[in-house]
Amino acid sequence: MARRLAISAMSCVLILIAALPASATSPPEGNGRAVLLMDGVTGQVLYQQNGSNRNFPASTTKLLTALVAVEHGKLDQKIRISKEAVAKGPDSASCYVNEGEEQPLEYLLYGMLLRSGNDCADAIAEGLAGGNRDQFITWMNETAQRLGSTNSHFVNPHGLHENDHYISALDMALIARAALANPVIREISGTKEWVWPGKNNGTYYHTNNMIHYYDGVVGGKNGFTEEARYTLVTAAERDGLYLIGVTLGFEDKVQLYTAMEGLLDYGFANFVKAEAVGAGSPLGEIQVEEGKQPKVPVMAGTGFAVSRPKDGPQSVTVIPKLQDQVKAPVTQGQNLGVLEIRDGDRLLGTVPALASQAVEARPQWGRDLGSWVLTGLKWLLSLLVGLWIFRTVVRTVRRTLRRRRMSGGHSQRASGTRSIISSYRTRMPR
Repeated sequence: MARRLAISAMSCVLILIAALPASATSPPEGNGRAVLLMDGVTGQVLYQQNGSNRNFPASTTKLLTALVAVEHGKLDQKIRISKEAVAKGPDSASCYVNEGEEQPLEYLLYGMLLRSGNDCADAIAEGLAGGNRDQFITWMNETAQRLGSTNSHFVNPHGLHENDHYISALDMALIARAALANPVIREISGTKEWVWPGKNNGTYYHTNNMIHYYDGVVGGKNGFTEEARYTLVTAAERDGLYLIGVTLGFEDKVQLYTAMEGLLDYGFANFVKAEAVGAGSPLGEIQVEEGKQPKVPVMAGTGFAVSRPKDGPQSVTVIPKLQDQVKAPVTQGQNLGVLEIRDGDRLLGTVPALASQAVEARPQWGRDLGSWVLTGLKWLLSLLVGLWIFRTVVRTVRRTLRRRRMSGGHSQRASGTRSIISSYRTRMPR
């Protein structure tokens, strides 16, 4: 009976959501605080409103909790449920696990991601960190930073409101991208219905309604607190596109789902997959030192596909960073640099730049001959300069001596003439 009531209530919500119009030609409008659409493969931001603003994530926090859990624990690891884990308020989402019982991590992950059990989230944090919940929180913040989050901070594993527990839509998309890339989380998060083995009333339905009716959904998480309002993360895949939508801070649950549906519809209708760079694409040439050929052609080692607007220019940029030169020998396929694929200031990925052919080194005798010739030319030039200097010095000395001789001879002749004339004059009669 409870199961029929749950299905009936969910069906009413889905009918109401499906009845609301959604435009695929323009981005959705709504009363949320932030929305963002990301290419789940490359990390491109395809659309956003207030994507970098701080918001409260509510239970979408549990995607990060799940990622940290699978990185630090094993699915069959038994976790003992503490009193603190089950001590939640009456309005807290719960799987009603009991203090003192032991449950495998896998079951707690299902309970946390489908039913959104806050008790499961706390049990996971305590159990994997040896009872030190703060250590698990440290892992959460470290993981978020590693994924590129710059405007988020976490103080609990479930998302119940605390003022210092916040995130941006961009950071939430980055975390969801990494979490749903994990096959365990993707499988659990994409499960519509799950029965907890051996547990009374242990049938749980995914609380993210998008997974029950929207074509191509592979996973996600929803949340709500009075301060955060309604929050939702959903990933879907169609026609080679894998998109992640984030909607935060919506006042109304119906508008939340309508906005998410419109956001994904907009992405699938307006973007296609295209190569930013193709495998084997020529990238120019690099100088080769001591090679048989002076240059080696360079090509892209792999391709890199991105989401491109159907009716608009590509927003990503491809920046080559190649070596200035390489010393022979060069092997075919040798790494000579990278291509950076960027979306604005954000690095989406890199592609290796490879030598498209081999370049052999010049023979040793050839390199020696060239060296000998160069050395010989240097010596010859030095010799010629020395000879020119020697010749110049000799000429200068000779010229100086000649001038001195000529100057001395002229003085003697002039003196002798005056003596003769003087003697002659004394002999003349008076």
